[in-house]
Amino acid sequence: MDQSFDVSTQGMTSTLNKNEGRTTQLIERQTSRLPSIAYLGLAFGSMVLSASLAASARPQRRFGYSKRLELANFVGQWVPSLLLIGVYNKIVKLENEMLSSRGVVR
Repeated sequence: MDQSFDVSTQGMTSTLNKNEGRTTQLIERQTSRLPSIAYLGLAFGSMVLSASLAASARPQRRFGYSKRLELANFVGQWVPSLLLIGVYNKIVKLENEMLSSRGVVR
């Protein structure tokens, strides 16, 4: 049984344009300026920075570890956010390409 699904957005474009606000359009414009690989590079850079901060943290007698370990954890938490923004960026770009290939102006 071969079933194919139509994922066209022709009927949804007017609904999408009405429901999306100015803020969403501004965010999409700003995130689409950077290539998708930039978000991957930023995520990798924050992983390296976090690892180097954690490696340079020194134990202290009274308070456990230095503040660098806390900073390393903070920087390490940027990675999933940056990757998620990169995926969102890619989805928006693909959607815009699909809509422009069909002649729909967004």
